[in-house]
Amino acid sequence: MALDRKTSARVLREISRLLEVQNDNVHRVRAFANASRVVERLEGDLEAMVESSELLSVKGIGKGTFAVLEELAAGRKPKVLEDLENETPVGVRAMLEIPGLGPKKVRVLWQDLGAVNLGELEYACRENRLVELPGFGARTQERLLESIRFARHANERRLMNEAWTAATALEIALEEHPEVDRVVIAGEVRRFCETVDAVEMVVVAEDEDAAGAILGTHLSDVERSGPGRWIGVTGNGFAVRVHVVAPPAASAALVRATGSDDHLNALSRRASTLGLELCDDGLWQDDKRLECPDEEAVYRAFGCRWVPPELREDGTEVAWAAAGALPELVTTEDVLGVLHNHTTDSDGVATVGEMAAAARVRGWSFFGVADHSPVAVYANGVTADRLHDQWRRIDELNRDGGGLRIVKGLEADVLTDGTLDIPSGCEDGLEYVVASVHSAFRLSQERQTERIISAVAHPACSVLGHPTGRLLLARPGYAVDLERVLQACLEHGVAVEINASPYRLDLGWRWARRALTLGLKLAVDPDAHSIEGLDDVRWGLAVARKAGATASDLVNCGDIDEFLESRRRC
Repeated sequence: MALDRKTSARVLREISRLLEVQNDNVHRVRAFANASRVVERLEGDLEAMVESSELLSVKGIGKGTFAVLEELAAGRKPKVLEDLENETPVGVRAMLEIPGLGPKKVRVLWQDLGAVNLGELEYACRENRLVELPGFGARTQERLLESIRFARHANERRLMNEAWTAATALEIALEEHPEVDRVVIAGEVRRFCETVDAVEMVVVAEDEDAAGAILGTHLSDVERSGPGRWIGVTGNGFAVRVHVVAPPAASAALVRATGSDDHLNALSRRASTLGLELCDDGLWQDDKRLECPDEEAVYRAFGCRWVPPELREDGTEVAWAAAGALPELVTTEDVLGVLHNHTTDSDGVATVGEMAAAARVRGWSFFGVADHSPVAVYANGVTADRLHDQWRRIDELNRDGGGLRIVKGLEADVLTDGTLDIPSGCEDGLEYVVASVHSAFRLSQERQTERIISAVAHPACSVLGHPTGRLLLARPGYAVDLERVLQACLEHGVAVEINASPYRLDLGWRWARRALTLGLKLAVDPDAHSIEGLDDVRWGLAVARKAGATASDLVNCGDIDEFLESRRRC
């Protein structure tokens, strides 16, 4: 298998954590932790360095850590990791994913308290048993309860990109069967919800039983859950709900299977005034099923324009559609470029030239490089000298032309006092700055809000990066008054990012809609650390579409120089 730095570093880090949980030799624990950091920042071809044993000459790599990398390069799970996982209960390993629980605390909970899973830990918290444990206390116990509740909710849902991959694979597989007329992805996946609880499909077929039998060849645990309804599980554990309908009912069934409860309730209220009823088996007027060859016909019967699936959420979109006031949503074709991207100059895996070439292939006219600032040592943040060297290379690439302009930027950490971590002497050369919070997440709401407001007021700040700091299904955002932050961005002409990484999708669509209402510009950015990461733009665009954004609302779709100049005038 191909050996990449991030995966290798993650495995070494996991070994270090489990060794610490097992109370192994402290020097061995540190050796694996240090090797993880070394590998993550290593330059060059890691796999080749392992194959040639050159890696053994790198400071921080010993025989034990090198052996692990050899096993990974050979496509094997490292023996030491396998043994540690066998010795550590699954539930104890799950505790390591809870914010605020490091290996030492997990060891105490396991060995001293006897908790071997999240359920037992939650019970212990509710019984007030953590208060007297070393390193714990009442406040820690309270935070743990909140984190456990969040983790339980997270385990019930999956990320948008994972759900889309599972849904499209099932769609392709089912369409291969001649008994199936058509397959359409529906539900939360079709609405591009930020997280998804199940894959939902509408399968159009004349014979429901035959379609049900087909489902059994692609899903496990398939069973009929009602007339025309089937459930099952994909190979990678996604719950699947399938609506099998005959062709005359397909359009109505798709509308019902796609819309949220609020959307369907709004349609139902409209239907009652028109003498209509929207059912799984069609759109009915009294005892007559209306002919609806497509979804557009269903919405026309309600006196509405067709509503894009992303907008079918809170019900207000039905009134917009009836009034002919739906926005012309932004599309992939409208995108001219992106601003928040990383290269090998910080923690990316592709060079400036390679990333720019990939942007050119995607048809973009500008591409922003925003590597991490110096304080982000963990991400190989750029110093002033390295940033100037990067600019020299960017100038050379820009002189070569090719229809793409590379824009000189920086992702500057917002320090605790609200200042931006911009290398001394570099402000004048930067064309833009993405200001992002990467630390001190536990500040009070007031301090966090003031910190971010101070950052967006900085003359160099052009974009506020991932404004809430959330990681979907892993970490809730920090406490912040977003309304005040958005008002500050408006005052200073700062665009608000929709970070398109499927792990973030930050800003979420509801707050993005609020930003648009205020008149703010949005910047959909992939936060790409690789060429493949550039394609995450699609997930950010889905969030922008859910917010009701048009091309004119996005920095990505306009004249980049005009945006940068407008920021300088503020």
